[in-house]
Amino acid sequence: MDEQTSKTITAFDSLFTTNRIQMLKILLPWLAPGQQGGFAVYIKLLELQYTLTFLRRHSDTHLLGSGKQLSADFFQGDNDDTLKLLDELIPFSSQGERSKIENMKNMMANFRKMQEMMDMMKMMQELFPEGMGTDNPMDMFSGMSDSGLSSLFQMFGAGQEE
Repeated sequence: MDEQTSKTITAFDSLFTTNRIQMLKILLPWLAPGQQGGFAVYIKLLELQYTLTFLRRHSDTHLLGSGKQLSADFFQGDNDDTLKLLDELIPFSSQGERSKIENMKNMMANFRKMQEMMDMMKMMQELFPEGMGTDNPMDMFSGMSDSGLSSLFQMFGAGQEE
């Protein structure tokens, strides 16, 4: 767990507890094993009561963080905050969840690259509205020596004609 994630968790824990509750947590390991379970439940109950009271008093206050809100629109605009959030979730995830998070990050990175390529194609069309002497501005890429790039641009060029 990195330092920033640790600070966020600590800030949350500090916000929803009192010194009295913290003292009870310190006392917990000193109790007999048969008393610890009931005492732990009592501590959690006190935390819940304090949290409910705190939230009633501060219902219109932004509690933690920078005020940024999570959006389901991962692919529009700058998604660096989404990538940062996914990175913060990884240490607390199971192996299967980590794999899904990494897949999502890769998908977002690939989508960003695709958007950059589309922006470049749009710029080329604006620079050469006559199409460099052809009807399709992507024709100028067809003679490139790197067959991977050539076929990629041919694919995008074919997609625009539809």
